[in-house]
Amino acid sequence: MSSIPARWRDYLQFVFNPLLPKICFGCEELLVPGEAQLCVFCRHELPLTHFSFGKENKMDQALYGRFRFEKASALFYYHKTGALKQCFQYLKYRKQEQISTLLGQWHAQILSRDPDLPHLDYIVPVPIHPKKKQIRGYNQLSAYGKALEAALGVPFSENVLRKTANTKTQTSKNRGGRQDSSSSLYILPQPDKMAFKNILLIDDIMTTGATLSQCAAAFKDSEGHKLYVLCMAVVA
Repeated sequence: MSSIPARWRDYLQFVFNPLLPKICFGCEELLVPGEAQLCVFCRHELPLTHFSFGKENKMDQALYGRFRFEKASALFYYHKTGALKQCFQYLKYRKQEQISTLLGQWHAQILSRDPDLPHLDYIVPVPIHPKKKQIRGYNQLSAYGKALEAALGVPFSENVLRKTANTKTQTSKNRGGRQDSSSSLYILPQPDKMAFKNILLIDDIMTTGATLSQCAAAFKDSEGHKLYVLCMAVVA
C-alpha cells in the first residue's frame, strides 16, 4: 500500500473503509474534523446563482417560449471543470447519494428565506428510467427532493412522472440531439391529480431546457396547473 500515490491511497480508504477519514467530493483532499462532504474551500468556491423567485433571471430567459411556466431558478452555475462538476460525478456515477441531500438542504435554506417563494402543492422530480435506476440504485433527485420537502413542508411525489425510454444523459448529447428528443419521453399517468396545483418540477442540471420542456409537455392534460422549475445547477 505504501507504493500507492497518496491521493489514490486516500481515495481507496474512502471507498473501501467508511470508518477511515473521508475525502472532499469537490477536490478529493482529506476532510478535517468538522467538515462533511465538502471542504471549506470548495464550499466557498461553488458558484451560487443568487436567483430568487421574485426577479427575472437568465434561466427564465432561456426557457421563455419553450413551454408554459411561472418561474425558474437554480442553486449553482455549472461549469465544465471545477468542484461542482466533480460533485455531480460522485452523485451520478459513484453512488454518493449524500451529495443530493447536501444540495437539497443547502437550497432549502436559501428558498426558505425567499419572500417571493410561491405556495407549492407538490415537488415533482424529473424521473429516470427503471433500468437506469436499478444500475445506479437511486434517482439523483430523490434525496434532494426529500430535503426540500422536509424544510419547506411541500410533499415530494416521486412517481408523478414516468420516463418511457432509457436514453443517454442530456449532458452527453450535442444541442441538436437534445432538441430532437421525443416530446413523449415522459408521461403523466394521473393528470387529474395535478389539476389546479402549483407544481415545483426539479432537475439536476439545466443545459438547453430540453428535458424540462419534455416533462412540461406531459402536463398538457392537467387542467389549470402552474409549473415552477428548480434545478441544482444551470449551465453558465
